[in-house]
Amino acid sequence: MKYQRLRGVKDVFSPDNSVWESIIAAAVSVFKTYNYSLIITPTIEEISLFSRGIGEASDIVMKEMYDFNDKKGRHIVLRPEGTASVVRAYIENSLPEKSDMYYIGQMFRYERPQTGRYREFYQIGVESFGDATPYKDAEVIILASAILKAAGIKDAVLNINCLAADAGYYEKLKNFLEEKKSGLCGDCKNKLSRAPIRVLDCKNEGCRQAVAGAPLITEHLTPGAGASFSKIKSLLTAAGISFTVNPAMVRGLDYYTAVVFEFTTDKLGPQQNTILAGGRYDNLVEELGGKKTPATGFAMGIERLFEVLKAQEGTITEAGPEAFIIVDKEFIDRGFELVNSLRNSGIRCAMGYQERSFKSQFREAESKKAGFAVIIGETEVNTGKYSVKNMADGSQKEIEAAGIAAYIKGRP
Repeated sequence: MKYQRLRGVKDVFSPDNSVWESIIAAAVSVFKTYNYSLIITPTIEEISLFSRGIGEASDIVMKEMYDFNDKKGRHIVLRPEGTASVVRAYIENSLPEKSDMYYIGQMFRYERPQTGRYREFYQIGVESFGDATPYKDAEVIILASAILKAAGIKDAVLNINCLAADAGYYEKLKNFLEEKKSGLCGDCKNKLSRAPIRVLDCKNEGCRQAVAGAPLITEHLTPGAGASFSKIKSLLTAAGISFTVNPAMVRGLDYYTAVVFEFTTDKLGPQQNTILAGGRYDNLVEELGGKKTPATGFAMGIERLFEVLKAQEGTITEAGPEAFIIVDKEFIDRGFELVNSLRNSGIRCAMGYQERSFKSQFREAESKKAGFAVIIGETEVNTGKYSVKNMADGSQKEIEAAGIAAYIKGRP
């Protein structure tokens, strides 16, 4: 073959596309219920938006961004995540101070491809601005839980933490980690000076053992943050949302300031266990040139959710058309008229337009897993009633064209 897709990207087609569609549809339905509106931002941005917004010391900025100079010499990046772009749009377009938005789009990171992790990947995310109350944090977490449930994810585990520590915590943590430095991996040793809290979230087993006795951030929260975190926990409990407080969970982005959360699964292994994550970031709008504005949100990868659903359900099959029109070559115009009529009635319908035998058309109907075959031959045209065959049990009934849609849908 002359051309092949690049490493770390994928083509999505039948039957996998049906799962993607169901994930997106489930998310959009929940967003509408919560009155969140769609925002669409560009795929390309200035690199400084992310180096400043995400953090120059983050792995994404240091290792994973696709960046290049355009024809005018501007340093451009393919967006590696959605939050910074939405914040930029929020500021630049002077959107209402209180704005609840969601996005669906492509992100790009140059990292080692794994199951559910690609260099081009699709995220569904939420960004909510202008509300600093714990009620908004709880709402966003409950919304996230509702999306996972609507998408069909089972047994997801919610972990929460709060990063709003008092002034002495980070120095205490750094001193502790310096004493454990010999047991840390190379990446964590590099993080000691620039972002010591990230060492707590390392997946390396040696690092996990080394930091096991680290001071807990939840025991060093500021009074205001402690009260807010307690309220969030009580709101989640009241809403029937189970959770675990995980003081070692910090997330990999610099902009988080208070509560952070992630939903995990055991379906894909320890390196791919996070399926949705987010938190509060009250300083980012100001840091990117806007006025001080509280904000919170989350993101989830469609590819990761797809892999979890596949692990749960096994083989994926796409639903076929509800009806397939099988027509004698002399009556193709009748068939074309009927297929459009059924579609206008909301019936998923298909038809082949080439001149073929009934046997060949029935094979196509079977291959497409059609629910019913509607047969149009000379007898049907003469009587004004079309033969409608149930492809599952073989039963057949003659029905006038005007009644076929109701019959297929099971209505009298």
